[in-house]
Amino acid sequence: MDLEKLRTEIDDTDTMILELIKKRTEIAEEIGKYKITNDIPIRNVPVEENVVKKYKNFAERYDINPSTVEIICRALIQESVEKQTALPHSELQLKNISIIGGAGKMGKWIFDLLTNVGHKVNIIDPSLNNGLTIKDTKTSDVVIVSVPISAVNDILNKLDDICKKDALIFDIASLKSPIVKTLKRMAKIRKICSIHPMFGPSARSMYNRNLIICDCGNSEAVSEAKILFDNKGANIRLMDLDSHDDYMSYVLGLSHAVNIAFFTVLERSGYSFDDMCSVASTTFIKNMETNRSVASEDPILYYDIQHLNINRDKLWSLFSDAIKDLKKASLDGNPTRFIELMDLGKAYFKD
Repeated sequence: MDLEKLRTEIDDTDTMILELIKKRTEIAEEIGKYKITNDIPIRNVPVEENVVKKYKNFAERYDINPSTVEIICRALIQESVEKQTALPHSELQLKNISIIGGAGKMGKWIFDLLTNVGHKVNIIDPSLNNGLTIKDTKTSDVVIVSVPISAVNDILNKLDDICKKDALIFDIASLKSPIVKTLKRMAKIRKICSIHPMFGPSARSMYNRNLIICDCGNSEAVSEAKILFDNKGANIRLMDLDSHDDYMSYVLGLSHAVNIAFFTVLERSGYSFDDMCSVASTTFIKNMETNRSVASEDPILYYDIQHLNINRDKLWSLFSDAIKDLKKASLDGNPTRFIELMDLGKAYFKD
């Protein structure tokens, strides 16, 4: 058997695969153009899942790992959707948009997203020294507030005196507790809502990412914000403003707390990171990957997310009780309660 010949065959096959991916993507772009022309949503999740099912059936028929094939399939679908969402939309009403704090990572991400569509976007951030100030929002159609949580309230109050009456205003803060009163007050006379992208600036696109739009009392603002981010591949969830931080106490507060507690225990264990990696299990490695990501985040932002949420006490009570219950069950000579906790978790994820 000639190893070099076999490697050449592999290279030739890889080239054929890449050419087919290129052809598939080009066809997807044509489908995207048709969807835009006929006002059809870019994403069709049932169709996507049928494609995944077809790939997995093929894998089983030809003795290929279905999990590997599913990863390939979902990557191809994502590539197609991202190409489609990047296509120009002739019917799109282009806006004059200002991003306050746009020099930050998330502000830059939104800037790129909106400018790629064709909107005129200005970044207002003192760190840029570009001559623009908050007063330059007076002619903006849309004003996006992308500043630290502690600064949002002050910015919103200033915008209330500057922006034109029909401007759409929204923040992207991770918590709404500190700004609820201001948002509700302004929503009585202005088009204002509150948005929360449930992803960070490292996201390649909005494909299959969650985006929350909070209704502060102005339905027109919610509708306009949804149009601004619609057909970008995201899963958009409309939510009442008062419900947001209760969800975030679990989605952000709990998940951050678990990870910080995890790496705090490891740091105090006396074992080095490299030493732990040499004996790590699959589950441990998955946890470690998330832990490392959390440990590198902005500690002040994470502190604010824990500290400023009005639902923090309820969350910490549930978390503490769960730890106590788990400890008691694991130390008990009878495994019944431990099994019950595992079964309850299994049932929860099946719902």
